[in-house]
Amino acid sequence: MNTLQRAFVAALALTSQAVAAAPLAFVTNQGSDDVSVVDLDIDSVVATVVVGADPAGVSIDARRGLVFVTSAKSGELTAIDSATHRVQATAPAGDGPLGIVSDAWRGRVYVADWHSDTVRAYDAMTLAPRGEYATGRSPSGLALSPDGQFLLVANRDDNNVQVINTVAGLTVARIGVGKAPFGVTMSRDGSRAFVANVQSDDITVIDMAGLQPSITLAVGHMPYAIAHDAERERLFVTNQEDSDVSVIDLVERRELKRIAVGDYPEGIALDPRRRRVYVANWFSNSVTVIDADTLEPLSEIATGDGSRAFGDFLLP
Repeated sequence: MNTLQRAFVAALALTSQAVAAAPLAFVTNQGSDDVSVVDLDIDSVVATVVVGADPAGVSIDARRGLVFVTSAKSGELTAIDSATHRVQATAPAGDGPLGIVSDAWRGRVYVADWHSDTVRAYDAMTLAPRGEYATGRSPSGLALSPDGQFLLVANRDDNNVQVINTVAGLTVARIGVGKAPFGVTMSRDGSRAFVANVQSDDITVIDMAGLQPSITLAVGHMPYAIAHDAERERLFVTNQEDSDVSVIDLVERRELKRIAVGDYPEGIALDPRRRRVYVANWFSNSVTVIDADTLEPLSEIATGDGSRAFGDFLLP
């Protein structure tokens, strides 16, 4: 076998391993100061990664194979290798880092500092600081446009969503939404953003072309985070105090169903290929699995203490 043939066989082996890799969820556990790595083929925790104190926010850069976690109490940003499940780097991230989103194309990670009213940018590989942006009061959830140009910040105590042009470094809009916006999710095509308003028990749909709200829809008590199903034009919204998930039909502009989950649900994510919705339940230390088509709960996975998973926690 010549050198070229050996290289081809090696590449084929690596490709086969990548194809065979199980889809994973990285669930932040605030009570146990760690991250549960869940194999979604078997719905079971296969590893636990110790991180800083009170981890909550999570974002995945699949291109670099990195998982980023914010720990509010210790003020840390942690990068975890998604393949080895080991901590690769840690950096200081302010007084109260919470919301987080990563830009895989530009190699940036954005972190909202709840206490200093700031969003900071970090290099994805080194976690070195790469700038910061002043925000409104108590910035919480973050979302990024598909091209990475626009960063959305839910300013909880200002009742608005701030839109930052990351290239120019300027705020281009502050969009009024409901009371105490928290989780914010961008549609896959970047045309809309969806905002969970914790204290007004509703969600706001933002038209990104006009940078203005287009729809407000009622959901359950204390909505926290949102997953968008582009295939069926539905939203899945966690309602903390009701311990359920509202399913919203965006075409009919109404709530289709409430799905009972664990106690005090927070983070939520959709796997569009497997047609599964995953919900992190803070008070019941678990993740509920929902069939995205039948809207029926399928199973509950035991995780760590105080599962929050606020952000993008699936690596399909």
